[in-house]
Amino acid sequence: MTPIPLLILSDSPSSRSGLGRITRDLAARLHTHCSDVFRVGTCGVAGTGSRSLPFQQYETYQTEWLLPDLPKIWADFAGDEKGIIFTIWDASRLAWFTYPEICPDTNLRAWLERARQVDAFRKWMYLPLDACGVGGKLPFGFREVIENYDRVICYSAWAESIVRATLDAKDCDRLQLCSLPHGIDTSVFYPRDKKESRDKIRKGNIRISDDTFLVGMVATNQPRKDFALGFETCSLLQQSGLDVRIWIHTDKLRRYWDINALAHDFGLQGKGIITTELPDDSMAVMYSACDVTLGIGNGEGFGFPIFESLACGVPCVHGEYGGADEWLPSDFKVASVYRRFEGQFNCKRPVYCAYHWVSKVQRAKPQSDGSPLLDFDLDWNNLWPRWEAWFRKGVQ
Repeated sequence: MTPIPLLILSDSPSSRSGLGRITRDLAARLHTHCSDVFRVGTCGVAGTGSRSLPFQQYETYQTEWLLPDLPKIWADFAGDEKGIIFTIWDASRLAWFTYPEICPDTNLRAWLERARQVDAFRKWMYLPLDACGVGGKLPFGFREVIENYDRVICYSAWAESIVRATLDAKDCDRLQLCSLPHGIDTSVFYPRDKKESRDKIRKGNIRISDDTFLVGMVATNQPRKDFALGFETCSLLQQSGLDVRIWIHTDKLRRYWDINALAHDFGLQGKGIITTELPDDSMAVMYSACDVTLGIGNGEGFGFPIFESLACGVPCVHGEYGGADEWLPSDFKVASVYRRFEGQFNCKRPVYCAYHWVSKVQRAKPQSDGSPLLDFDLDWNNLWPRWEAWFRKGVQ
């Protein structure tokens, strides 16, 4: 059997985004374990590519979510072979891909229409969902995009239930709708000794004592990440008598949130340890130095920082809404006090009380033997066989 061209369309595998990491993890494992079935490549944005990755990489650009170079990339990657384009992007970004008629780029539209006529590729989707819409269903416009795929897999059973509530049962069957989470690389993210981890931090001239209560927040600076909630929680912890320091790993200090302004207004000036780019091994050291981390996303499709923290043996307190809820120990979950709708897709988002987060933080404890807190099934070593079976089943 000649391997089938499988192009993953997402963020670049060399980028630092969550979508980039998913792309990198899946593509690398497909290349290693399924090369008899698939010839894998990636088409990604927001990266430069990397020679350390063993599969074909195409770096491209977006214009209003469109990918004008996709026809050239597919021609180079697949030639005249029929194949699969596997998207790992929000449905809101992909209407042009499933409905060529509305694509405003003339050349891209013509290529998509020809590809549909000759069945040049099947469309598979790994669907990120971090919120439901009105009535517990998909937000407006998502259904029409998803129905035009050939195969769909979701990040979580929660997300799958939202899709099932929206689509007809016959469409769910046709799409072979199911769900699988991501995995965590436990060869990198594993518990380190907390004192030794803090000693490494101190070598970088960062002032932190063994008695400091270090709180981690790893999140991009965007509306869905509730940095204000995190800072209010830390402020209340400080008022309770703890010597609080905050490790913040983000992309921008000032964009939707002004991190410096939050620190000032909540009385936490000079208490921050700020990082923007760290290799995974250094991230694991920082997690291990923490007493607790805060998963401040108001809904997550999965939430890498949450489970990286747990893999390093450090409790992560997070809300009970979204995909992360399925894999988070109940002792670390905070109930919302209200739900509200926001944004152009009418996404339902939770509202939390910071005092409830403080209560969970104060009770969150690591394992007494220093072992990981990560669920067994989220270790890539244990999860990958299920993913491999899903990919192989799609071409049987």
